[in-house]
Amino acid sequence: KAHGEVVLDLSGVTFMDCSGLRVLDHALHLAGEHDSRLILRGANTSVLRLLKLTGMHRHLTLQP
Repeated sequence: KAHGEVVLDLSGVTFMDCSGLRVLDHALHLAGEHDSRLILRGANTSVLRLLKLTGMHRHLTLQP
């Protein structure tokens, strides 16, 4: 059953590498399969920079 939105609170995440990106990519894929939207909330500047460098920010909804 679709939930519409899945919100991940990243306010406690201080570092992200390719492992974290892989988890987000998998979550994004699963959300798409269930007609849901993946929302990231509270990502710090270094995480946001990584998402923009990889282009993943285009597929996510980012909230402060």
